[in-house]
Amino acid sequence: MDDRSGPLLERAGVADRIGGSLRSATQMLVFSGSSRLTDVWPRFGARLLDATLQPVLGSATLGAVFARRNRAALQKVKAFRRFLVIPDIHIGDSVLTQPALTAIRDFFPAAEIDYVVNRGVASLVGGNPDATRVLPLFSGGIHPTADDVNRLRALVAAGRYDLCLSFTSLLEPEEQADATQPLISVMSHGATLVRNERDPAEINHFSFQHYRFVRALLSNVASPVRPERYPGFQVTLPDHAVERALAFLARAGVADSAPVVVFNPDGASPYTRMPFDLQRALLSRLSHESPAGTAILVGAGHTADGLGQRLADSLPASRRMKTRVIPKQLPLAAYAALLDFADVFITGDTGPLHLAAARRTSESGCYQLRNRTAIISIFGATLPRMSGYDSARTGYLPANQDAPSWCFHAPSHCHNITCLNKLYKTCRLVRCFEQVDVGAVARVALSRLREAPASLPARVAVPRECIPA
Repeated sequence: MDDRSGPLLERAGVADRIGGSLRSATQMLVFSGSSRLTDVWPRFGARLLDATLQPVLGSATLGAVFARRNRAALQKVKAFRRFLVIPDIHIGDSVLTQPALTAIRDFFPAAEIDYVVNRGVASLVGGNPDATRVLPLFSGGIHPTADDVNRLRALVAAGRYDLCLSFTSLLEPEEQADATQPLISVMSHGATLVRNERDPAEINHFSFQHYRFVRALLSNVASPVRPERYPGFQVTLPDHAVERALAFLARAGVADSAPVVVFNPDGASPYTRMPFDLQRALLSRLSHESPAGTAILVGAGHTADGLGQRLADSLPASRRMKTRVIPKQLPLAAYAALLDFADVFITGDTGPLHLAAARRTSESGCYQLRNRTAIISIFGATLPRMSGYDSARTGYLPANQDAPSWCFHAPSHCHNITCLNKLYKTCRLVRCFEQVDVGAVARVALSRLREAPASLPARVAVPRECIPA
């Protein structure tokens, strides 16, 4: 990261307040209406919404219209020397959008590329070699704040960027920059994403599609200097994060050779967070059947504060002994390091999923990280191919780990295309996890735990040259 980013963020004037735009109001109306429909008629409503909305939202004609607009916008760009990449405001989006930076470098290797991210994750993505500067801006809420908008507009106004590439669905173009700033939004790729859902062989993960979107976009104005090769995404762990994670394991009494499960029960929405009873059933099965000495580390909960402790307390005393609650105060970088020490990570569709899926490197080079975390994700409302990981199924992106990944999706009767936008759904009855197979999730996790100790390297190793005399 570059400390010179501070003046850039403060130099320009303050933007107008974040307002409810026409598109946002329309989204709220559409998604609220779709929620009411499936509340009353779950099966019929879901089929009706898919039959009417999917052909329109995934229309090839609509995609062609957006592609034409993008080409017209590119024709107005006078040079391609300075870029700003704007991921969505959440932690996971800052991690998984990194391949867009690589796609720009594929065409313009000498360009300056600024990457504006969630403040909490800036230190983890600051080591990305394709970013000239990583600018910590977004404050970390579920929705962008007025301050987020003001700071972003100030940055864009001061930065004199030749082109801004926006990957956020939560801000209108006019909330990000004035009309004179060339800005192209990934929302123009939305029709392709929806259409891809009808092709089971197409990898439709946001990260993979972000890379392909930028490649296709820039091919209109330049020839690539590097062949197309999706790079995956990474996080860089500072030494203090690794050391803090190790200290937590020591305090928790986790032996160096013990199998470790990290279970993240939280999620930003009730549509992506398994109900308490199902989580308790899964945790009970894991604690009962996992190998002797296994440590099950349960996230404390942030959106659902105290969820981890409530889950641990719900277990019988005989099964509670294997569980430890990860402190809410553990910094995000230390949590990311803890994920590298896990043999199995279990989560819903939320930011930690992408932290776990990322390739981890040591900032100093003094720690040899394993990158052998097997990932199990459990999806409710959201579309699993867009943000889940599976190393065995066609059409899914595997996690960037030297370990398998599995994605489970509860095939709810009311599930439909509008469920992809969990922030605007208002269902009165959450049916998203009614048919999740907790037993199947447990069997996969337990199988991995039983085979892992014999095949995995030590949790951390320090090269000789890094050990103080």
